[in-house]
Amino acid sequence: MTGESTVTEGSDRTRQIAIILLSLAAATVVLFFIAGKRPPGLNGEDEPFLQMSPVEAQGDSAEADSAVSAPGARPPDLWTQPRGVPGGNSAWGASVIAPFDTLWHIDTGYEFFSAPALCDGRIYLGCNDGRFRCIGLSSGSILWSYSVTCGLCGEAAVDSQRVYFGGQDGYVYALDRTAGTRLWSAGLGYHVFADVAILADTLVVTGNSMGQVAALRTDDGTVVWHDEPGGLVLGPCVIDTLAVFTSEDGVVAVYDAEGDLLWKRDFPAQASAPSASPGSVYAGFSDGMVRRMDLHSGETLWETDLTPSPVRNVISRPVLAGSTVLVGTCDSRLVALDAGNGAVKWETGFENWIQVPPVVADSVVYVPCDDKRLHLVDLATGEVLHSLEIGGYSGTAPLYLDGTLVYGTAAGDLFAVLGTGREEPEPEPGTGEETPGGETSG
Repeated sequence: MTGESTVTEGSDRTRQIAIILLSLAAATVVLFFIAGKRPPGLNGEDEPFLQMSPVEAQGDSAEADSAVSAPGARPPDLWTQPRGVPGGNSAWGASVIAPFDTLWHIDTGYEFFSAPALCDGRIYLGCNDGRFRCIGLSSGSILWSYSVTCGLCGEAAVDSQRVYFGGQDGYVYALDRTAGTRLWSAGLGYHVFADVAILADTLVVTGNSMGQVAALRTDDGTVVWHDEPGGLVLGPCVIDTLAVFTSEDGVVAVYDAEGDLLWKRDFPAQASAPSASPGSVYAGFSDGMVRRMDLHSGETLWETDLTPSPVRNVISRPVLAGSTVLVGTCDSRLVALDAGNGAVKWETGFENWIQVPPVVADSVVYVPCDDKRLHLVDLATGEVLHSLEIGGYSGTAPLYLDGTLVYGTAAGDLFAVLGTGREEPEPEPGTGEETPGGETSG
């Protein structure tokens, strides 16, 4: 086991460079398609997901629902989807505030865009340095890492035996979660920027950059079903036995475990990654709209326009926290909406984009921002309580557990910090709430 904390592995890179590189990669795929050539892994219109032979990749195994989280709440035993729960709120335990102590820090020099998955005190995530890591949450020790030939930006899923993730090389990988050795890999023909999820215990679902989604068997990577909703695929989130996908073409689509398309809707603007609660799907759109749709029919239950002008706006995945839906915008706002009717509860402005989903622990929202800070915001009022310097543009959605906050940056840093318990102010004498009998409580 070799430690990797505080060791620089490459030059400092910014989010702008990452976006340029990803755009060039996507453009290459488009040119390939326009030229009339069939991309690798596609074998005729009836078999758009023919499994490719495994790529050469070396594993360094010797190296070292939408309710607000309450005290005592625990994360899921298995991390079956992005953020662990369909509502996207990857936080458990009572909230903390400043001051923060740094527990550990890993510096790679390459962008962290893949949010951490959590199981049994270990976190699992990829990095744009092409390495997928298993890290001890409390110690920061790298228990194992696995190298591939591409950047990694999608979130992983973890079951009792394996960890699954997609790569920009177009492959889905399954590793032994204890040893970090490769069990199988399957090619989907184009870049996999999407997260992966486990559906109905036996399927890994994800999508690629050319608008195709697929379900693969967890035991061997065999493709069970596939479809082509269109656009660069985002998501999925999973609720019950349904998988919800969105795309940068504005598609929202829901599939069951057999691959049947329950419904599909095409909107005129780029969609965010989706979230879901029992009976509902939530997504933000780049024209400023946030929509809640019926999970089973696709009917719009409400829509809220968050911008007064037709500019690119909402881009972050909605996060569900009790009766509140939190969305970030690229005109530098965090907006809290009423989950029931879409009404704006409050909005708070910042100095740069909010394009990474926040997390909510108890009464505090932890908000990564492209002003190179992570802001602590009061859930009830939107008041900024504290701002933590993070040294780079926002990279990953945070993970929160019992006072420990884990987040990655586009500068290549992964941090775990421990906060201080938040004390609620004592009511002043004579200011207690009046009871129906006219007496003062408190």
